[in-house]
Amino acid sequence: MAPTESDKAWRCPRHGHTLPLTILAQLDDSAIRHVCKHAEVPLWLPDPMPLGWTLAGMATVGEPPDRFRATVVSLRGPAPLGGIGEWLVVAEEPGIGLGASYAGTLLTAPPPGSREVPSARVHALGHPTPLWPVQDTLADRSAYVGEAAGVWLWLVSFPADAGYAVLEDLAVTDLRSQQYLPLLEAGELSQRLRPGY
Repeated sequence: MAPTESDKAWRCPRHGHTLPLTILAQLDDSAIRHVCKHAEVPLWLPDPMPLGWTLAGMATVGEPPDRFRATVVSLRGPAPLGGIGEWLVVAEEPGIGLGASYAGTLLTAPPPGSREVPSARVHALGHPTPLWPVQDTLADRSAYVGEAAGVWLWLVSFPADAGYAVLEDLAVTDLRSQQYLPLLEAGELSQRLRPGY
């Protein structure tokens, strides 16, 4: 719920005080550069982009317009086992809960047992980054979580089998570190950027 005259805080009926989620209405260079300039966490993008995948949306959590403490990029393309898949790649400070809300879990960090060998790895800024599966997600999705660049990295996939891509040597780069933005093909905007979709 948005702030009111008597209460200046953003509030969630379920979680209490929260920070606002802002979904970018347009995916043009100026909007992406604004996020890159003001994000305090990475803005992850696969590098290279998987064949046939397009940018399907972007959102931030934080104090608008200039302090973003979580970012999410939505990508859509051919799923490994057929059909169309979608990924939400989230970077967030501990305690934000954005990745957990997309996964449909109460877990906000790598799960118990994460001291065991991870089931997946991505390469984040060239560094092998372990990811652990989140077991209690909603049935229509899969989720992996780990730590990269000092914050949580979530990969939430729809349908669940679209997450197999993390087992295939996926690499992500932080758009904030790029001198020039890559040429990104944008498709139809995702509805999944609204938690609870």
